[in-house]
Order: sequence, then C-alpha cells, then structure tokens
Amino acid sequence: MATTTITPESAGPARGSARGEARGGVRRRTVRTVKVYWPVGTATLAACARGDLDVLRSDESFASLLRVLETSPELGDFGVYGDVFEVALGAEGFTVRPGARPALGSVGGRFLSSTLAVTTYVDAATDEDALSRILARLIDAHPWEIPVIELSAPLDLVTPA
Repeated sequence: MATTTITPESAGPARGSARGEARGGVRRRTVRTVKVYWPVGTATLAACARGDLDVLRSDESFASLLRVLETSPELGDFGVYGDVFEVALGAEGFTVRPGARPALGSVGGRFLSSTLAVTTYVDAATDEDALSRILARLIDAHPWEIPVIELSAPLDLVTPA
C-alpha cells in the first residue's frame, strides 16, 4: 500500500487564511452558493434535455431569473466572467394544502412541476443587508407563492491561481 506524506506546502492554505491566497497552482475564495428551484414549461425542460439551451432565453418565466442575475453583479462574479450560473434539469413534487394560492394545481392535489435547479455564487463577505436585498429580488421575480431558495454556509471555491 502506497502512503502519501502531506507537508504544509502540499496541503494548501489553512482555513482562515487570507482570502484569495494562491498556493500550489490554486486559489481559494470563500463564497456561498445560492440555489433557486425555478419552474419552466415541459417544452422548455424537454428542449434543454435535447441540448437546446437557447430555449432558456425565450422561456418567459426563466427570463425573469436571468434579469435578476444580470442586474445583480454580486451573483456569479468570477472576475473576468460575470452572471455565472449552472442549471440542472429536474422535477419538483408537492401537495397543495388549504390556504395556498398555487400557480400550478389546486387544493388537495399532488402535482409535479418541470423545474430547473439554478446554482450561482455570492462572495461570503457580502454584507447581510446586501445579501438580503439580492434574495428579495429573487423572491420577487419568482412565479411561485413560496419559492424554494437555498443559501449555503460559506465554502471554498477553488480556481486556478
């Protein structure tokens, strides 16, 4: 069995080291992920599954999310690249309870929605008030009564140095 010795130089920067510090050919930056579950039409989901990603630009619902990304420079900032996001195809299931005003379905029914999971990033050092404003813009643009938006704890994003 082979063994590997990890020296301080090969282990990379310790947690809490200077933000953006480069070592060993990599740079680590502390960010938080923002993941939004966004409904799209079944035709849009099917087109994406076939590789036609341009359909996202013409999907009316998704276009409102793109506008938030494009007008929020804090989201998806990778220096020379902006508005960076990833999209995963999926479906979301739910049961509509009394008191809801669903955009899809009716009270008492179990429904499935064609959904995209959209992940982007925000610098972990972003001021809490600014972060709250960004999240409020996402909520305001979302077509659902109760959007599903995840905000991660800080994590390191690794890029080439």
